[in-house]
Amino acid sequence: MVAFLAACAAGAGVLLWLVFGFMPIRASATGPFFAWVQTPEDTTLQSRRELASSWPMFGGSPARTRFVPSGLRPPLRTSYTVPGGGGLIEMPPAVSRGRVVFGTHSGRVVAFRLRDGQQLWVSRLGSCIASSPAVRDGVVYVGWAGPAPCRREKEGSGGIVALDLRTGTVLWRFHTGDVESSPAVVGNGLFFAAFRNRHESSVYAMRLDQPRQIVWSFPIASKVASSPAVVGRTIYISAYNRELYALNATSGHLLWSTSAFSNNLGIRLLLGVRSLVSKGSWTEAGYYATPAVAYRRVYLGTIDGVFTAFDAETGVPRWSQALGSSVYGSAAVSHEIVYVGTTDGVFHALSARTGRELWKQNLGGNIYGSATVTNGHVFVATFERETYMLDARTGLVEWVFPDGRYSPLVVAGRRAVLVGKGRIYGLENAPRIPGTHAR
Repeated sequence: MVAFLAACAAGAGVLLWLVFGFMPIRASATGPFFAWVQTPEDTTLQSRRELASSWPMFGGSPARTRFVPSGLRPPLRTSYTVPGGGGLIEMPPAVSRGRVVFGTHSGRVVAFRLRDGQQLWVSRLGSCIASSPAVRDGVVYVGWAGPAPCRREKEGSGGIVALDLRTGTVLWRFHTGDVESSPAVVGNGLFFAAFRNRHESSVYAMRLDQPRQIVWSFPIASKVASSPAVVGRTIYISAYNRELYALNATSGHLLWSTSAFSNNLGIRLLLGVRSLVSKGSWTEAGYYATPAVAYRRVYLGTIDGVFTAFDAETGVPRWSQALGSSVYGSAAVSHEIVYVGTTDGVFHALSARTGRELWKQNLGGNIYGSATVTNGHVFVATFERETYMLDARTGLVEWVFPDGRYSPLVVAGRRAVLVGKGRIYGLENAPRIPGTHAR
């Protein structure tokens, strides 16, 4: 029976349980345009220091693994609060040069000082901001998706705007279509995706020394809301059509594209998948989440709850898990564990090597955002407006904060910046009181 199932899966091009070599990708320089290859633990001392003092883009690095070393430990205390100005803060901020920058659904971009929360500037763009900024060399790159406040249906009038990190002054705008994708900045390259409707998107590459000049673009016949992950000379990006694409970062040429599994009914039954949205196509069950790249694999979950590890070089699925509910947030990866939440409120820790579930924790509220891992702890927020700190190895709840909604935390130096529904909190380690327990 096992041989028969294996043969069927091979016939469909999906050997989901076959585990290949599991080697970390070593850091290497690949020229001035693309200069970063990182996986969670495999970093030089210099890059670890850079990671610990900044969070320059969504996911912390171009690989989008959401791991950074730090000294944070429970309990934490709030050192300051920064208001969002009345707009929802959907995506986490970026941190660079001691400054924290975030955008809101009401069209405001706000910068404040990391050490004390002092507001430095506000730029009122009047545009829907539903992505994280990226910062490079004193310039903030922000995507927008139509006019503010954000609406469910977009009109294709968005783009990318560049702001001065010091003053918030608009340096330039570039119209491409709606951008919900958080830009990636690697070397001298800026990468992002934009969509004009549910069936027309493009991935763009732009040189930072030639602003508003597109190096290449790659069309995708589907909506793309995910952010590009960049490792070496390869860009990984996913779409609502259930496809994961690997592009050459220099030329934009397609290297491969793949799906979580075949549409074949036998494979779906083998995985035990129950489609959460039944509309006669994969459009509503595809990828919203951003890929996370580590250990030569790409980790990614679908809206209908299938989480897969793909081979980063070939796109071949190495394993797949049906998690039972929708996955909207990108995975966090650290120490050979993948962390991902689902909309039924369950937070999962999976073996990065095999997909085996190591532990799970029901947090009692929908999880739509992405977790963050640091110093043996994992942070995740729910729609019940709570942020949890869990032990990364056991899932034990160590600390709870009474705010949060989407992706909860970025880490910078000795501080953390926690994203509430409409405000941001500066956190630091609280003194431990003998005989008490953190919660």
